[in-house]
Amino acid sequence: MKIKIKLFGNCKDIFRARFLQINFVKGAKVKNIRNKLIEIIEEKYSSNKAYKDLIKKSAFCSERDEIVADSYTLNKDKTISVIPPIGGG
Repeated sequence: MKIKIKLFGNCKDIFRARFLQINFVKGAKVKNIRNKLIEIIEEKYSSNKAYKDLIKKSAFCSERDEIVADSYTLNKDKTISVIPPIGGG
């Protein structure tokens, strides 16, 4: 199944894109998406721990604008958003 991954904040800069489209097996979980993004970062920026940490700390959001856990299961083509931590004052 095809998963469209919308990227926001620093994630857009890391991947140099507003979204990615990646194939996953039916029944994949958000954890699988998170791990795939980390794998892509390792391929592009092998020693950049900060980029990997950003993905580890990011929230993932469903098409219904709900934050979903790593255990959230995807059973069909969907869009998932990656929301990095936001700081400021």
